[in-house]
Amino acid sequence: MKTSHGRVRRAISAVATGRPVVVLDDVEAQGYVVFAADAATRELVTFTVRYTSGYVRVALPGSECERLNLPPVCHQDGEPFGTATHRVAVDFRETGTGISSIDRARTIAALAAPDATAADFRRPGHVVPVHAGRHGVLGTAPGAAEAAVDLARLGMRRPAGVLCELVSQRNPAAMADRDELAKFAERHRLPLVSIAEIAMYRRRTEPQAVRSAETTLPTVAGTFRVVGFRDTGTGCEHLAMIAGSADADAPMPLHVHIECLSGDVFGSLACRCGAELDSAVAAMRATGTGMIIYLRPSTPRACGLLTSTAAPDLLSETVAWILRDLGVYTVRLSDDAPELGLLMFGAIREHGLQVESAVSVWLATG
Repeated sequence: MKTSHGRVRRAISAVATGRPVVVLDDVEAQGYVVFAADAATRELVTFTVRYTSGYVRVALPGSECERLNLPPVCHQDGEPFGTATHRVAVDFRETGTGISSIDRARTIAALAAPDATAADFRRPGHVVPVHAGRHGVLGTAPGAAEAAVDLARLGMRRPAGVLCELVSQRNPAAMADRDELAKFAERHRLPLVSIAEIAMYRRRTEPQAVRSAETTLPTVAGTFRVVGFRDTGTGCEHLAMIAGSADADAPMPLHVHIECLSGDVFGSLACRCGAELDSAVAAMRATGTGMIIYLRPSTPRACGLLTSTAAPDLLSETVAWILRDLGVYTVRLSDDAPELGLLMFGAIREHGLQVESAVSVWLATG
């Protein structure tokens, strides 16, 4: 399985059957042994400790950290209480010293157990719980903890994952680099997957926008059907304004517009945003068909004042899900579309949507 999708599927299958995988964190430039916490055995823990730093952690959702009364190790100024990553280390109350592979495996499994309670653990101990972000690898700063929980959840296991950094065999004082991680995974026949690949997989298989409202909107350019969508990751609200029939029978002329307060509302001449949106509305009125998808990025955008950091490839995921929801699988793209539009629609093609090119059809991206 050489494709990104295939690598993630292989990793999910391994975790689902209680086997470990190697997760690469491109940002930190290091890798981790990861497996489902509810599958912990002394053999798995022994293998992990042998090849890693030995600093074994169990990633848990915030709700589980609260339920099991796992307080933060420390609290920094400005950090909301309860969101600190590392929690007080614990041992399962029925273990001995807590440090052996047998004891740590029992503690790990207990942390993942649905019927576990706070009274089941001694504090401090030898297994460190870690608070994983609520949105997993689709959050703002995803790491190995989020990847571990996501892989466990995707593998239909309890949402708890073990993680521990792999140590370099060439230089035991350092962490294993990407080349060593690949060789280690191959030698032990373990799936190798990156956090970025897991995030891409989730965006392609889990709805990134859900329908929230629908109405008929009268405007100076005519009456249009408007459908509201909510971004499942950021909570941002987007709109699809439709003229004519939106279905799979014919290509739909499409304009994707990223909100620009200065251009859209105040008619700023410092950018083309407002003019492009007006042109798209006029084209819809003239042809009686077409669609405008109006995107609101997670950070405000006003050309000349506020700049959004929203990436075209991430916005394309949202556009693709909106088109799927509306039953539109073929859109028309003009040959002179701006660079941003080309990037966005190149990514949309990867979602199984057809993008046609026709000079006579309007499309612009604000």
